[in-house]
Amino acid sequence: MRAFSYKIIRFLFNAVTYVWLGMKVYGAERIPQSGAFIVACNHASYFDPPLLGTAMRRRLIHFMAKEELFRNPLMGRFLRYVHTFPVRRGHVDRKAVVESLRILREGHVLGIFPEGTSRNQGKLGRFHEGMAAIAIKAGVPVLPAAVVNSRTLPKKSGPVCVAFGEPLYPPRGAGGKEDVETFTAAVHAAVERLLDRYGGAV
Repeated sequence: MRAFSYKIIRFLFNAVTYVWLGMKVYGAERIPQSGAFIVACNHASYFDPPLLGTAMRRRLIHFMAKEELFRNPLMGRFLRYVHTFPVRRGHVDRKAVVESLRILREGHVLGIFPEGTSRNQGKLGRFHEGMAAIAIKAGVPVLPAAVVNSRTLPKKSGPVCVAFGEPLYPPRGAGGKEDVETFTAAVHAAVERLLDRYGGAV
């Protein structure tokens, strides 16, 4: 029953993103068809998760989202239903880290917005290092992604698209501070290149 209901939800999201918004997807061939990985994306609006989720048609994304969204019981129930789990911002949330590693260990896709929150300044913000630390610890690649022109939705400000880059593989080893910082910067640069190439309007 849950699988059937989820298909209905996904169908509705597809109708909104592809038909109403006319969303285009670039680089879909770069999405790994099997195995665990993290998809790391810029974050400009609440539309980004459904846009990213529908752009990745053959893989289900388990999103990490800020805890505040779960405080409304109905919203929290819906988010959990669509495979989203909470994270407390501002410090290391060990429960969220454990859940992230479980998702990856089981071969699923973990969705993270490394900026930590949606931004409306029109430019890519600083990435928090938790994404890189999880990738290194789990030994999984990170797929850089960019959502373009979502900032003013539902009012369109330009062509809406989602673009994927080549997967980036973390350094092997213990993953010290320098490794985490370097890998964070590499993913940030990859997302920034996608934004520059496919429109630049965050």
